[in-house]
Amino acid sequence: MEEKQILYVDFATLRQSYIEVKNFLEKTTKEKVENVDILIEEDLFLSGLDNESLLIAFIEKYDIDFSKFDYSKHFLSEGELANGFQVLFNMVFLPLYSLFWLIKEFTFDLINLNKYLIKIVKLFSTNQRETLDMSFGDLLTSYINKKYTLRSNVKFVLHNC
Repeated sequence: MEEKQILYVDFATLRQSYIEVKNFLEKTTKEKVENVDILIEEDLFLSGLDNESLLIAFIEKYDIDFSKFDYSKHFLSEGELANGFQVLFNMVFLPLYSLFWLIKEFTFDLINLNKYLIKIVKLFSTNQRETLDMSFGDLLTSYINKKYTLRSNVKFVLHNC
């Protein structure tokens, strides 16, 4: 079992980092980020070029070292997502995506059915490869550590400055 890296951080820095990364995600995705377990692809509905663009913007804005990051472990590439059958299948669901988006907008995010539609689409998806996805907590940990770091590989220790 791999030993966890220990990161010492004071509460004020942790709180400010949380707010900064949360605001970045919400502004970029236009979705509510409610906790550190929110996943980029599954919960924020970003896949392919969308999540790649988000990661590039995050890395560039905060100058984080992602040299050890393997995109293929976390996400499917645009080519894997855009096979012929899957595109046709997604087009069939396009009216539902639109309807669910309208419901979400007119109820001011009180009713969000998109996550259910995504789960249904994934059931019939032709993509065979499993991916890890990436959470808000992983981005937050990377932000604090200034390099690509999964939250599951770190133990935070609060200390007073």
